[in-house]
Amino acid sequence: MALPIEILEIVLSKSSVKSLLRFKTVCMSWNILISDPVFVRKHHLRQLQSKDSENLFLVKNSEVNSQGFSLVKLEKGRKIQTLQQVFGPYLWATVLCFCEGLILICDLSKDNFALWNPSTRTHTIFKATFYCGDAAFGICHDPITDDFKVVIAKSYDYSVYSCNNNSWTMLEKKYETKYNDYSVEYELGVCVEGTSYWASADELQIVYYDPRDDKFKILHMPENMDYRRSEFGKSIYLVDLSGFLCLYYEGRDKTVVIWRKGKGIENHTWSELMTIENMEEPLRWFEPKYLLGNKIVIRIKETNHSGRLVVYSPCKKRFQEFKDTKMVFGWLGFVPYMDTLFFPVEKSGRIVTGEFGFPIEKSIPERKRKRKCIQ
Repeated sequence: MALPIEILEIVLSKSSVKSLLRFKTVCMSWNILISDPVFVRKHHLRQLQSKDSENLFLVKNSEVNSQGFSLVKLEKGRKIQTLQQVFGPYLWATVLCFCEGLILICDLSKDNFALWNPSTRTHTIFKATFYCGDAAFGICHDPITDDFKVVIAKSYDYSVYSCNNNSWTMLEKKYETKYNDYSVEYELGVCVEGTSYWASADELQIVYYDPRDDKFKILHMPENMDYRRSEFGKSIYLVDLSGFLCLYYEGRDKTVVIWRKGKGIENHTWSELMTIENMEEPLRWFEPKYLLGNKIVIRIKETNHSGRLVVYSPCKKRFQEFKDTKMVFGWLGFVPYMDTLFFPVEKSGRIVTGEFGFPIEKSIPERKRKRKCIQ
């Protein structure tokens, strides 16, 4: 019995990416539906609104010549479960930043880059035409053109790579700032609602790249911040917590204060989220990861290759450590994972490569969907 396409679309939109990739082989009509940019966008929006991915993370194996990442889940009872191994496109790949399920990685030379979707095991490779050793990196999603853009910012200019156009555009920063230093080397860039944000290392200031008009802008800071300037590194840090841009800094009497920005790029309002007390570690070792009800999960780095994962309760003012964290924190990086079909390919049919660099399929041109029953 045939199902109307509207009903089939609703059913498929609730499926995982792994299942959808298998369903594409059922028949040509299913393949066309699942590959349709409209369906991909609806499935992606559903994943953004879902809480299923909030406790999923990718960690990189630090073994020699390893392309491996482990997908781990943080479960109730402070347990860590390894779900599967995922392989990226580069040996010794360095994770630079992530945006809506896509991860920007590079090789050791920082000449070759890949935008990688670990859900579909696909990636696109591109090369920078300029030196990137002292640059800041970001990924943005333009909601108007549905284009993913990679931003590489230097002291006085920045370059934008458009995945739709497969080309670079170099632009000049036009905002006033004293130091122009937004290097995020060895740190993850922060992308929220399709926009990338950076905190200055030397100056108490936040800037962001707006993909709608390709401009750098200054984000207003919260008022009445009672912070301590750090003698080592930055004084303020940024993080994405449950889809909100948050900043945190060291307060008085061994506290860490977290503020949350309102929703929307144009919204520059802030509200104080929580204060974490009795912090013994330096701020640069402190990494909030996600909110668990009225608690917060924090990664405490001890060295580049080890650390602890803890849950902090503001009510009880107490830390509780996850079990078997050594299994995870012998690895580098701790990147949020989201199940998504989104992948930045040209609509003209540019070849997409799989996890070992071989061509796997060409992007399907947009076409009008026929409203008919699909078997």
